[in-house]
Amino acid sequence: MPVSATSRPAASQQAPWALRILTWNLWELRGDLSALIEAVQDLQPDVLLIQEAPRFVLPTARLRWFARQIDRRILVGGAGGRGLAILATDEVAAQVIRRGAHPVAQTVSDLNSTYPRGVAAVRLSVPGGGAVVLSSTHLALQEDNRMRHAEYLAALVRGAGAPVIVGGDLNETASGSARRFLAPLLTDPADQAEHTFPAASPARRIDAILTTAGVTVQEARAVRATERVSEERLSGASDHLPTLLSISL
Repeated sequence: MPVSATSRPAASQQAPWALRILTWNLWELRGDLSALIEAVQDLQPDVLLIQEAPRFVLPTARLRWFARQIDRRILVGGAGGRGLAILATDEVAAQVIRRGAHPVAQTVSDLNSTYPRGVAAVRLSVPGGGAVVLSSTHLALQEDNRMRHAEYLAALVRGAGAPVIVGGDLNETASGSARRFLAPLLTDPADQAEHTFPAASPARRIDAILTTAGVTVQEARAVRATERVSEERLSGASDHLPTLLSISL
């Protein structure tokens, strides 16, 4: 029986674009690499937002090696990436409009404050229309520098003209000053009891994936174990646990 014109789905009825997003501080690949790779393979993220990617010894080569192990493409990262990277599937990579990494200035007060901070971001075209911005970031240990970083992120959100998703090691919980400053713009949909640090005995939620309006959340949680990687092994992959967010746009 032929399908009538009125029964065909309109373009505006295209199914929402589903994305699985994982954020993880990789501890510069100093942990159990087998557990790290197997966990990512088990979780199958469309996008991986990385903090503490390799910075010193062959940073680009080591990031490329890791990307090959998990069959993902590097969208942002490598030498000069300030420890940030964004990896994605070929399907997501095909939707890239713009990408880049931007430094965030900070006050140098001690050795910890010399770690370079910044924002890595990609703007993706959403199939069917529209766009979305995904960003990886790693806030500073010092409160004044975290606030400066939060102001930069707020400007990014206000200027995006599209939904924004920010994943990162935020170095403070939801009650921190930078998180409270960002709360009107970026919220954490996960249960705040889903602690991420330290990985061996999680007591604080300092890693999160924050979202603006326009994002439908199906799942948001800290990952304690995967199909092949036990809690004990996962705690050896990094000093942080990964955080997973499943969304549709």
